[in-house]
Amino acid sequence: MQALSNLIGNAIKFTPPGGHIEVRAVDDASELTIEVSDTGPGIGPEDQVSIFDPYWTSADSTRRGTGLGLAIARGIVEAHGGAISVSSTLGRGTTFVITLPRAAHTPAS
Repeated sequence: MQALSNLIGNAIKFTPPGGHIEVRAVDDASELTIEVSDTGPGIGPEDQVSIFDPYWTSADSTRRGTGLGLAIARGIVEAHGGAISVSSTLGRGTTFVITLPRAAHTPAS
């Protein structure tokens, strides 16, 4: 829940008034996929490489944070055997995708 909260918090922080935020979830037989998309300013390709590093903040960001939120989100997701990724276009917005494996179901004896 904390990883998702961090992504939604960033979307709220960086989406201008009148913009849109969308959260989607797809649960299939093998994994859960959660997407958080926004119509914020986007993230440049050079920044996407480092965005999950601890203490990383954009040099041109007017709304700075500690630079820990995305690193924490990545740590939580990876601790559960999942993955997190970002795709973004400057001036159009950003989408973060969390993919988590479904827990193996073992029948009770």
